[in-house]
Amino acid sequence: MPKSTTPDAPARRALIEDIKDDRRGWLQHGAAALAVSLLGLGVAGSVVLTSNAEPAQVAVPSTRVAATTDPAVKLPAAFDRDATATSRDTAGRPALDQAKLQSLADQRAEELAKTDEQIEQAASTKAADAREKTLESASESTQEQAALIKKSADAKRAAELAQAAAPETTTTQKAAEPEAAAPAEAAPVNASGKSCMPVRGGYSIAARFGQVGSWSRYHTGFDFSAPVGTPLQAPASGVVTNAGSGPASGWAGNYVAIRYPDGTSSLQAHMSTVSVSVGQSVAACQTVGAVGMTGRTFGPHVHFEIYPAGITPGDVYKAVNPVSWLNAHGINP
Repeated sequence: MPKSTTPDAPARRALIEDIKDDRRGWLQHGAAALAVSLLGLGVAGSVVLTSNAEPAQVAVPSTRVAATTDPAVKLPAAFDRDATATSRDTAGRPALDQAKLQSLADQRAEELAKTDEQIEQAASTKAADAREKTLESASESTQEQAALIKKSADAKRAAELAQAAAPETTTTQKAAEPEAAAPAEAAPVNASGKSCMPVRGGYSIAARFGQVGSWSRYHTGFDFSAPVGTPLQAPASGVVTNAGSGPASGWAGNYVAIRYPDGTSSLQAHMSTVSVSVGQSVAACQTVGAVGMTGRTFGPHVHFEIYPAGITPGDVYKAVNPVSWLNAHGINP
């Protein structure tokens, strides 16, 4: 028997289709909600792991300081000017003291002068050291030369003694010997025969009276440079007042002082040997010693000084120019 069609059948079928569609939508929405939930769980887990890795923050308790002010003290405003602060306004500054400025300038000038003096003194000392080394070298050479001269003189003297001891054969030889010896004993004298040079033999002038240099502030004599051992002689007749050591030996070493009839005195310094004694009367050109290097000296020489009557030899700054005295006695060094 065929089914009968009712008017409500299409409506039921439409309702059934809607229910089926709703079921599919619910399933889709449920899956989406599940995915969102899983994603949220993953994010939450990563946050927990990150927070566990960070160091724990220690809370430091802070103490609050309460400031109190005395009601009687007036607090300055933030923009009030401090009267005690330094100001760049020069209108209120006092005028500079010119006397004080001049004093400071003088002190600075004095300091600079002292510095210049120290530099000059250092340069002078360096020059003196260089000169001393040069003179020491020259002295060694001179001493070697003096030793050779002495050796030659000793050999010559020995030969003369041997010849004098030998029997003389002729009268001519006897007469000739004094004539040959005379030049060796003779000393250079002036025309009057009453004076002679302080040094016998070859010499050179090392320094003059009044000369100034790194080796002397003011030279008070006349220096004759000659090898060690060169004979020294009295320039005129007089009486010996010092022989060898004396009050001036600190700088003069071994020295001979002679007082002359007019009261003046001479001094010969730095001797190697002395051949006279105090109180002895000496004649002009008589040997009184030999050139040396005793006392303060840079090389072999004799330092010759002249003192006026009444002055003790050795008081160097009262010495006079010896050249005038030598010239007055007919001696021209």
